Amino acid sequence: MNTTDNLIPRPSHIALLDSPAFTLTPAARIAAKDAAAPVAEQLASLLRRGTGFELPLVEDSLPGDIFLELVETFDGGPEAYALNVTDRGVGLTAATDAGLFNGVQTLRQLFPASIEDADSSHNTWVIPAVDIADAPRFAYRGLMLDVARNFFTVEQVKEQIDVMTQFKLNALHLHLTDDQSWRIEIHDPGAERNPSGLPYGRLTEIGGAGAVEVPTAVPARGRHGFYTQQDFLDIQAYAASKNVLVVPEIDLPGHVNAALAAIPQLNPDGQAKPMSTTAEVGWSTLTADLPVTYEFVREVLGQLAAITVGPYLHIGGDEAHVTGHDDYVTMVQQFVRIGAETGKTVVGWNEFAAVELPEGAVIQYWHGDFAPVVRQAEEAGSRVIMSPAANTYLDQKYASDSPVGLEWVEGGPFTWSEYYNWDPAQGGLEEQQILGVEGALWSETIRDNKQAQWLLYPRAVSLAEVAWSGQEVRNTGDFRRRLGTLAERLAKQGVVFQEAPDVEWSAKPEYPFAAAIAATDSKYGTIEA
Repeated sequence: MNTTDNLIPRPSHIALLDSPAFTLTPAARIAAKDAAAPVAEQLASLLRRGTGFELPLVEDSLPGDIFLELVETFDGGPEAYALNVTDRGVGLTAATDAGLFNGVQTLRQLFPASIEDADSSHNTWVIPAVDIADAPRFAYRGLMLDVARNFFTVEQVKEQIDVMTQFKLNALHLHLTDDQSWRIEIHDPGAERNPSGLPYGRLTEIGGAGAVEVPTAVPARGRHGFYTQQDFLDIQAYAASKNVLVVPEIDLPGHVNAALAAIPQLNPDGQAKPMSTTAEVGWSTLTADLPVTYEFVREVLGQLAAITVGPYLHIGGDEAHVTGHDDYVTMVQQFVRIGAETGKTVVGWNEFAAVELPEGAVIQYWHGDFAPVVRQAEEAGSRVIMSPAANTYLDQKYASDSPVGLEWVEGGPFTWSEYYNWDPAQGGLEEQQILGVEGALWSETIRDNKQAQWLLYPRAVSLAEVAWSGQEVRNTGDFRRRLGTLAERLAKQGVVFQEAPDVEWSAKPEYPFAAAIAATDSKYGTIEA
């Protein structure tokens, strides 16, 4: 079986070798020295689970082993890797841990899908002789998880990381605050940094108890909860071990009702707003002429930056419909400066391109006019994360009768092919101005990881290839075939995915809401409730 034909994302260069295949035997070892050892251990753990072999870690390789080495490969950037497979062994080289991790994901897919099954009866582990040199098109390849409308626990977030990373997605954007809730702990900074006496503890005391409520969701009300600062550090540490960067977002100056409910001083009348469970957007705002607004934002962004390992701090900026234009510019201009003063690179939705951005700021484009985005890219050196809603928003229903999801983006349908058949280099942006691609999963109708997975997959797999593979190696028909083959691997992992009717799937998932979508010849395939 030539598993090189099934790889997702498609590598930059693949060449089958005139050599016998490699067979992993019970005597095989995983060889790696020093800094390569952590990634080697992850590979060993994966292969041990599927094969039952001991696969000890050693420093020096022998014929029949798999070896990983940190060494300069080809000029493909920090995430490039080279993978060479012959009957004598497997060699994986890269200049960085990230490159090695990416190579491990490719090697994982070269093994039969039964490698994912801890109870596999498969006893022959053969992969083709091949030479692969691979590097990503874009440095940033992300998913956004809305933990504000519905809370996802630390373990649920880690589970999402586990699935996304096998497709070389390397950024997780957490939408931590919104009208319905506040999900990140902010400590009382003491009197010197809190002259207005703001009750920061109430952000999670009040806001952490919030969630959205949508009658069609099951259950109707979302999960509540919040992350302590230690929780957030824990998520980042786990993500880093999987080559994932965490990008936290505090949405400002709109989407702030939970903050207004928790901290009365943020309201002009000094009265706390009531908490809300509505899924409506654009109806709340901070106040531009209140000095406490800036005191609050400085403390929140300062504390969040201090516990954020990565370089990015997302300040939102979208859908501030009840904020006057002048007030929006006044506030966001100051918020951008406050964010930059923390030492982080400021990120915002594309509405914030209306203000003067610091050099190197990142704009996340999701809808509307490209002109301000292009201007900032040209004049201020801004980089752009491409998240056009019609091609990347993973909360959208596949069809009008989807059991979960939203229907507000114009166009459609919103299947794997719409998320595959587009080029991020658009709207007047040049390739080098694009930092990467991100798919956004808003959680108004999602209540657990299985429901989330059903909306994510296979569309997130489409986005992974868009972000990794060059336009010249992508082909829709070939990708459709590879998606179908991927189903067996996902099913063995217990990952839920939507069975698009135009794909020949090699396996079926277990649905968490089978009764809601049970129908013969439905858009989702034949499901038994």
